[in-house]
Amino acid sequence: MRRKTPLVFVVLAVALLPVGCARQATNQTIPAQPAASANQPDIEGIFPLLSIQMYSETTGWASTNNDVLRTIDGGGAWQVVTPPVDRNESLGALEYFVDADPAWVAFGQRAETKALALVFHTTDGGQTWRQTEIPLRSDDRALCWGALTFADEQHGWLIAINSQHVSPAELFATTDGGASWSQIASTDDAQLPCGGKIGFRDPATGWMVGNLGENGSSPGIIYRTQDGGRTWREQVLKPPPGYPKSAIDVGDPLVFFSGKEGMLTVTYWPEPQSPNETLLYFTRDGGQTWQSRPPLKPWGIVDFLNANEGWHWSWEPTDNPAASSITPVKERLYHTTDGGKTWASIEPDQNLKHFLDQGLNISQLDFINSRTGWALLSSSKLLQTTDGGDSWTAAYPR
Repeated sequence: MRRKTPLVFVVLAVALLPVGCARQATNQTIPAQPAASANQPDIEGIFPLLSIQMYSETTGWASTNNDVLRTIDGGGAWQVVTPPVDRNESLGALEYFVDADPAWVAFGQRAETKALALVFHTTDGGQTWRQTEIPLRSDDRALCWGALTFADEQHGWLIAINSQHVSPAELFATTDGGASWSQIASTDDAQLPCGGKIGFRDPATGWMVGNLGENGSSPGIIYRTQDGGRTWREQVLKPPPGYPKSAIDVGDPLVFFSGKEGMLTVTYWPEPQSPNETLLYFTRDGGQTWQSRPPLKPWGIVDFLNANEGWHWSWEPTDNPAASSITPVKERLYHTTDGGKTWASIEPDQNLKHFLDQGLNISQLDFINSRTGWALLSSSKLLQTTDGGDSWTAAYPR
């Protein structure tokens, strides 16, 4: 559920990042030189795609466990454009894509005497990268995961979180496109309530989703900042009638489409052994207030173009929980044009049904307009539609 606008934030991979206080940062421009990686094409010639982000009918990005990929032919072929890092020393990757060409990627790296955060920025689709090296505090909390986001091409944030718990966490910010970073908040000084996924509507206003339970065991809570991330306050979401607040788990930070319109997805966890449900919240006043929509039963994934039009892929429970992975998938696609108030069912065509019959499920939807979109299957196969989801063709591999 990510839109093609610089205001949109995405976290395409969970990363391991060092935590600490930024000091002097250095940067340089270097060409993309992908290092040897376990994420080269497998024996069938297929990259293990984890997520995609398309910006036109031809151009977009994808990520694997450790590599950044780019396509210029609609997803039929992918080029590795990973920044040049030492894979023996680097830990994971965080990615943020602004458009068809601009992007940022962050890695955590241990040197002999210090821990570093390496932030790379490209403006030419990954052909060259400008590297910023941020020295970090090296201690027993140095190995962490985090999130990377930008409100525009100058203002960005990087959060580093303890790898075992939601705290301690450190929040860094840049006002010059990633050329330099400074620490602006920390759980140590209580300015940051916890660690989690973050996203910003503008340089001042942003949201973070985290939880206060040990090992992330409690439901996710959403926090809001109005001073660029320096202080945070919980924002209470009113659950629909009959839905206890304690069973609502906020998943990702909200997505803004344009102006003051945005949405947020929440998972409702009912009694054990009961199917989960997806709740959609929409705002038209920049996140001041939120209105919920009828729950999506069963739960699933959603992708919205704007505050009105979107798609939902349901995850139907199987008749036999112990069924093998080749059990045919019975889910289906739904389409809304009124912001999730009502949904129309789209029957899978023969091409999509062929993969569903093999037990393959859809793991991501990515539409760029009312007719053109992609569906990423659990096997790294990529399908494309040019009629809003009525029919699908194989995009990758062809």
